[in-house]
Amino acid sequence: MNRYLLAGAAAAALALGAGAANAQAKFEVKVGGDAYFEAGYVDQDRDSGLRSTEFRNRMRINIIPSAKADNGLEYGARLRFRANAGTGNARTTDADRAYIFAQGTFGQVRLGVTNSYNDETYVTAPQDYLPLGIYDGVTSWIGGGATGGTAGLGVAGADISGGLASLNGSLLSQSLVVENNATKIVYFSPRFAGLQVGASYTPRNDSSHTDVNRVKPVGSTNVFTDLVEVGANYNNTFGGVTVKASAGYFWGQASDNTVGTNIKNLNAWQAGAQVGYAGFSLGGSYVDYGKSGQNEAIGVDTENARMWVVGAQYTTGPIVVGANYKTGKDAGFTNVSGDRELEVYEIGVGYTVAPGLTLQAQYDHFKADSDVARLSDEGDVVLVRSILAF
Repeated sequence: MNRYLLAGAAAAALALGAGAANAQAKFEVKVGGDAYFEAGYVDQDRDSGLRSTEFRNRMRINIIPSAKADNGLEYGARLRFRANAGTGNARTTDADRAYIFAQGTFGQVRLGVTNSYNDETYVTAPQDYLPLGIYDGVTSWIGGGATGGTAGLGVAGADISGGLASLNGSLLSQSLVVENNATKIVYFSPRFAGLQVGASYTPRNDSSHTDVNRVKPVGSTNVFTDLVEVGANYNNTFGGVTVKASAGYFWGQASDNTVGTNIKNLNAWQAGAQVGYAGFSLGGSYVDYGKSGQNEAIGVDTENARMWVVGAQYTTGPIVVGANYKTGKDAGFTNVSGDRELEVYEIGVGYTVAPGLTLQAQYDHFKADSDVARLSDEGDVVLVRSILAF
């Protein structure tokens, strides 16, 4: 029922906005994007067979055609290309965002592959010293070859990937992202006195673009159907003090169970807040996935998946400095008793050399524990990078 209400609301909003559109408008096409180059050094306890240094880079290009009708309706589309590593370092290019949008006095509707409402609007600790919103980038540097659960035994690096981390991107995910690359409908309301509400509906979280997948998933711990998300965010200023806050809830249907399994439905929520004044800002957030996707079979006692962060930063002219503490915990393996946890202490600095060009440096100390794989790791990561945004 929820999905029909959301789809109907989106259709009604589009119809109302387009009702008085007359002559065909001229489209304006904008091209923009961003890129980064990052160099890292890692010193960790479980480093057998691992090198200490590595480089990585990424580039994304946005193509946005848009127009405005006589009645004030704005409409268009967005396509984002991304230079990606691909399987076997194939250096592939994918389209990780592709959607149609329409906006007016009714708010905004997006149709296609785009962020869910909360993933687009959530509030967390201030992190402008990190690259392009990549708040969990350090996890790519410390994971080594560990894959989670008992499969991680004897493998170098921290046991932080695979397993339940696939539900929310990583153990340090600060938003509800279990379906951000699937085809969906998203609605953003107008903002009233700083408050905005919204919702999204996703038929299946592993289906995107031209794919049509009507088959009910069976026995999977990370595939959900009929995902619905609702949320709200607030952004206002009082006497020079900026106040931001967000909250959201996410639910969906787990795959059908096979004999001996009891996979739990998706039930997740997030909340965050941030306060800023005279260049200083302080904030934090909490995300909880509960036992979503876990196989609660008889005799298995698994841990809830959750994450929280708190941090502060100071900005003066072209310089920003900041620090945060973040920790994430999950069950690691979906049907084995135990849990794993990752803690990170982080500091960073950024300097804007020229409009659109930024240099950054970052230091992280991490500690990872895993009851499931009986592995623990600790170490330090130093990252330096250049960022281009255009």
